[in-house]
Amino acid sequence: MRSDRGCTGVLRAGCGLVAFLAALGTSLAAQADSASLLAQAQAADPVRYAFVVARNTEIRATSDNKAFTMWWQPATGKVPAGVIVPLSGHDGWAHDGIYLWHAYAEKYGYAILSLQWWFGAGEATDDYYRPEHMYPLIAAALSDKGVKPGSVFFNGFSRGSANSYAMAALDHAATGRRFFGLVLSNAGGAAANYPPNQQIESGAFGPLPFSGIRWAMYCGQKDPDPMLSGCPAMTAARDWVVKHGASVVLFIDDPNGDHGGFMLNSANVETALASYAAILATTSNVLSNAESDCLFSWGEDTYAALLSPRRPASLVSAPYYYRHYAGTNTYVGVSSADNHLYLLDGRGALSDLGPAAPWSARAGCR
Repeated sequence: MRSDRGCTGVLRAGCGLVAFLAALGTSLAAQADSASLLAQAQAADPVRYAFVVARNTEIRATSDNKAFTMWWQPATGKVPAGVIVPLSGHDGWAHDGIYLWHAYAEKYGYAILSLQWWFGAGEATDDYYRPEHMYPLIAAALSDKGVKPGSVFFNGFSRGSANSYAMAALDHAATGRRFFGLVLSNAGGAAANYPPNQQIESGAFGPLPFSGIRWAMYCGQKDPDPMLSGCPAMTAARDWVVKHGASVVLFIDDPNGDHGGFMLNSANVETALASYAAILATTSNVLSNAESDCLFSWGEDTYAALLSPRRPASLVSAPYYYRHYAGTNTYVGVSSADNHLYLLDGRGALSDLGPAAPWSARAGCR
């Protein structure tokens, strides 16, 4: 990191490992896990690591001190048009995501956020972050950067793809954060015996946990494990996410591609980015939870007789982020499926009040 930033909480070119630990304000022992993993990452591929650091990539220890995140954005002084969040395959490093996506991100003005989700040894489930532990770290980093809902291109490769389904459910149905505008599952199917997918199937995230999510998928006809990560697996995954409410906007079936063929063929990448760009054009209609809360509170003050008592807790039931008013048994919610505002009155009549964004503007919430 440049000396004018003082290395506070961040590692950049010119800051050593000791400076990184000192900047975090904790002892070497307290930071041993994050620090040793960072050192291991650097040793694993010095060329890619140097590439990332040389481009002023911001590197931060995760809040649990188990790993780290990498954030790169174009040096334009402008807010990035979007954010690419890659999730690597097995034995992957966070700097791989920056290295592989950098040229495309620079071309289109996107930032990149990459989490080190493998702990550096082993292949068991606990040698990686589980989705329920990984998603809050990614969401916190996105919030810290002021990233808007619907503006993230989340993509998982191989083992990362196998976890993309649970990550999408957490983003949309479980938390209602709705950062992900497009999810790409790249050569990793939705295994029926994987506990997070079993939770989705059992209804733990609601009847349609993927409602409102736009999805892309990639498979290579030459993938050596067709039933795990090849085209039969990805076709089944496509049907499964659609069953649970997703809209699959792109399915790349590459006749010449193998397991890693998505990134090896720039046409595949550009096709996915074109879908992402089209989605980004609509993000102005997406409300964050905080904006929805502001709108609900305005409604309670404006229509007090209907929406009472005021300030009930906001809840999530995909695709809705909503409040229930026990005094009149009325529900008001914003749907992630179409970003409309809905009202369900005490008689059970559902009214579509139209796009939520104009209501939010009227309420002074944007």
